[in-house]
Amino acid sequence: MLEQIFGNTDVYAEALDGLSLRQKALAQNVANVDTPGYKRFDVAYEGQLRRRFEKDAGEQSEIAADLRVGNERHFTLGPLGGGGASIQRVDRQVYRNDQNNVDIEQEMARLAETTMRFNTMATLTRNKFDGLKTLIREIR
Repeated sequence: MLEQIFGNTDVYAEALDGLSLRQKALAQNVANVDTPGYKRFDVAYEGQLRRRFEKDAGEQSEIAADLRVGNERHFTLGPLGGGGASIQRVDRQVYRNDQNNVDIEQEMARLAETTMRFNTMATLTRNKFDGLKTLIREIR
């Protein structure tokens, strides 16, 4: 019954895990902006999360509507709470003569977007658990 009221909180944990992994990959890209031959990493978790969320909810929701499916060339790092994230080395784009493909402006924009998404998911997760605490207090 609680799952019907609050939904599957594992979806929130998986989203936070995927966003956290993406933040780490982006930070690594930024740290290697001046490394000759370095190829940037990207993380996809949205496709797995969308399928999981739609399966659990039985219908598409506001959260699932904004998620994008990852590239079929991604490889799986391992399960994130039953879902999954994949990391891909992006080597098809080269911006500089030293074969480094990190564009610092794009990486910083992606990092800002990822941080905003992470903060939003953390707030949604906190709200879910605050609601659960309120329900438990009212039942007593």
